[in-house]
Amino acid sequence: MKKRFLTLILVIVSLSGSQHVRSQAIQSLNKQYQDYLGTFRVNPKSDGLKGTPFLFDTPPLGKIALDGGKDYSEIPFNILLEKNEVYIQTGGEDSEPLLLRNWKWIEIPGEEVRSFRIEYLQGKPQVVEILFEKEGEKYIASHKKTLIRPSGQRDGYSGPQYDEFRHNIKYFKIKGMQSAEIKTNSSGLKEWAGNKNDELKEFIKENKLDPNQPLDMKKIISFIVN
Repeated sequence: MKKRFLTLILVIVSLSGSQHVRSQAIQSLNKQYQDYLGTFRVNPKSDGLKGTPFLFDTPPLGKIALDGGKDYSEIPFNILLEKNEVYIQTGGEDSEPLLLRNWKWIEIPGEEVRSFRIEYLQGKPQVVEILFEKEGEKYIASHKKTLIRPSGQRDGYSGPQYDEFRHNIKYFKIKGMQSAEIKTNSSGLKEWAGNKNDELKEFIKENKLDPNQPLDMKKIISFIVN
């Protein structure tokens, strides 16, 4: 417990003062996103809203590397996708998230490690999930959350209607400043796999892989590229 506390203190110090960063974190968000910060800690499926503008419904524990060369483990974090901002929570579930500015990369440990970095995609810096790298090529997942509002008029026969954040994922191959989208439908995978298409279909079937899941797509990319 003492070691964890010291680690959290070090993270705050690395951010050049907790009070200053906390102020920046809150001031950098408009009223809409200040309201949504509550979904970082509480059940988002209430008051007519489903989901969250952050990447994760529940903040995972990540290993975070800072620009200065230090890294810290088991730090609760989340990513505000629309603004490409990373937030951490160092004071427990009821503490305000802090905007993290000087991070280099983030990993979520586990049987399959998930890795996040900032890469230039279509000419703009974006927080992306790194799926595979080889010989200067990077295969990444670009995550987006879109707020969808009900379009139909509610009547006495319809159930509850909610505003909902829907999660969309696109995959890209990046080399230098060039990027190309990898489509996950049948024709897209067939075009990408080329003469390995039949083998790929069998590989996906045997391993019950879903290309719409980043960790599964990571295995598909590795199969085709290697």
